Amino acid sequence: MNMKNVIKMLAVAGLMTAGVAQASVPADFSAAPGVLFVNWQASAAIDGKSNPMLEVRDEAGDVLASVHANLTGTQIVKIPSRTQGNLTVSMGNESSNYRIPFGLGGGRQR
Repeated sequence: MNMKNVIKMLAVAGLMTAGVAQASVPADFSAAPGVLFVNWQASAAIDGKSNPMLEVRDEAGDVLASVHANLTGTQIVKIPSRTQGNLTVSMGNESSNYRIPFGLGGGRQR
């Protein structure tokens, strides 16, 4: 199989999955032990509904936090201090994934 055919197949596969993709939450995420920082983008307040719920779930689908979204500035969401791995942050029909490194949530219990 030559390179042109491989590129065509990858392009078609990409187009097939593009319609299934969900919109992402209009925010940037960072974490510290026990806290998820949600830095809202300017478009969130413009496009956002009034008082939507922001949910944070772990890999198993368990809800770690459910809070009202501020949609402006930086919001602090409390999560269990030993949370590690992939998180799904969703707001309405939008969702984003965020990975917490395994070294961040480890350590001794306080």
